Amino acid sequence: MDERNEITTELKETVGVITGESSVSSEGEATGSVSSGGKTGRRRKKKKVPAWVIVLIIAAIIGGTVVLGFAIKNGMQKMQTAMEEAMDNMSGDDLYVVEKTDVEQEIATSGTTIGLEEDAYTSPVTAKVDDIRVEVGQTIHKGEVLLTYDTSDLGDNLAKVKIQAQSERAASNESLEAASKAAGKADTAETKAKKLKKQINSLKKEVEDLNDDVVSKQDELAEAQEKNAKAEAANEAAKAEAKEKAAAKALDAAEKGEAAENITTEAVKEEDLIDTKEIQNELRGLNKELTKKTEKLTEKQTELAEQNSIASANKEVTVSDSTKAQISAARELSDMNINDAQEAYDEGMAGITARTDGIISSVQIVKGSYASETQTLLTIIDADQIGVSFTISKDDLGSVKPNQKVRVVIGNNQYDGFVEYISRVASTDSAYQAAGTGSSGGNIQGKIVINNPDENLYIGISAKVYIFVGKSEGTLAVPYEALNTDIDGDYVYVVDKDNKIQRKDVKIGIFSDEYYEITEGIEEGDKVIREVTKDMKPGDEYVPKTAMPNMMGM
Repeated sequence: MDERNEITTELKETVGVITGESSVSSEGEATGSVSSGGKTGRRRKKKKVPAWVIVLIIAAIIGGTVVLGFAIKNGMQKMQTAMEEAMDNMSGDDLYVVEKTDVEQEIATSGTTIGLEEDAYTSPVTAKVDDIRVEVGQTIHKGEVLLTYDTSDLGDNLAKVKIQAQSERAASNESLEAASKAAGKADTAETKAKKLKKQINSLKKEVEDLNDDVVSKQDELAEAQEKNAKAEAANEAAKAEAKEKAAAKALDAAEKGEAAENITTEAVKEEDLIDTKEIQNELRGLNKELTKKTEKLTEKQTELAEQNSIASANKEVTVSDSTKAQISAARELSDMNINDAQEAYDEGMAGITARTDGIISSVQIVKGSYASETQTLLTIIDADQIGVSFTISKDDLGSVKPNQKVRVVIGNNQYDGFVEYISRVASTDSAYQAAGTGSSGGNIQGKIVINNPDENLYIGISAKVYIFVGKSEGTLAVPYEALNTDIDGDYVYVVDKDNKIQRKDVKIGIFSDEYYEITEGIEEGDKVIREVTKDMKPGDEYVPKTAMPNMMGM
């Protein structure tokens, strides 16, 4: 009986090894299991059973029931699956394999959307408000009519001013009109006289130049005539000399008894004479032009004398300077009143129109009331100039600077922008502390410009703000929870090739919500323990907490 029990126990242990289950001896010792220390437990010494008996029993069991075979196969599949999950857990959940990645650091805070540019619309006239066509929060477009006036009073005032001006002009006396006409004639005559003086001065210059040209041409003619006279005398003398030479030759021939008909007179080369006809024609033309200009000069001088006489005569018809000043001032005032009344009427008819696209931020008047000139009626926020007012604590002050890139998240929408400015004055307003900065000693206000605002933005709503601080590309990093700190500094626990825990002191760079950049202390491929417990210490064998949970409950 005892031998059969031992054989049965041996069989159960054999099957347990195959299926991954543990068997317990009658004395309560574990067989085929791993102790809490991670080492294999010692087996109890058993009596050797012949192999043919075990084979016979297994064959009988397999031959007796097919169900048991299916159960063994199913158990083996479960064991394989559990082993694979355990291995995945060991490398996936408990350990992080260091590799190069990108780490981007952002400072998260909150804020409120605001209008960056707000335009106040003031009333250009004093008039009754007929209708207000907008309300606070409404989106408006350039050119849209926002407010209209009742222009009846403005129209009456314009008509009144025009009639009053006509009455004042009609009151001007005849002598003033005559004086005005005479002054006009005098002014006209003086203007003509000034023009004539310029023409006379120009004609005088032309006459002087022509006189100079005539004298010059006369000198040129006299010189040519003198040269011609000398040339003619020289030619005559040459001819006479040639004749004398010919006579002498004839006389000599006669004395010698030679024939006189063979003697010839030498040819005389005469000097060329200057053609004075062209010079004389030019001189006659200059004299003719001089005569014409002289007559025109005399004519202009006569006209000048007449205009001077007209100006002098009309200047005698005068009105006192004080009367002129009074009448002139009255007319200027009338013209100004008409222009102002006309402008007020036109502006009243036009009403108030939007200068740009925007959002109505306030309406400061009601329908039916009288608006005074320059009174603020409403304010409009430029729809293209929307930003976020935010706060940061003093701890983040050194990391936030103007022009840094920003992500703004409002509901399901995200916008890009940049930090426009950081206030130099801290605020201790409790409202800012309630915004979630969690810092004492004052908060710093800032303003963000949203690059491309759209119709989904509303003024005065809360926004999540993420200020970009820095980014490291292709750097070594560890998960946030893997970094530990003690009095010696920052460190991580890694598992070496012998499955031993080792401490590595590290230096950190920037950090994101998930990772710390490690600038020194680890290498690519290191297996970093994600969560270090108080029981872990360098040199211990690493036992992952997720190593065999599924196998034990299979």
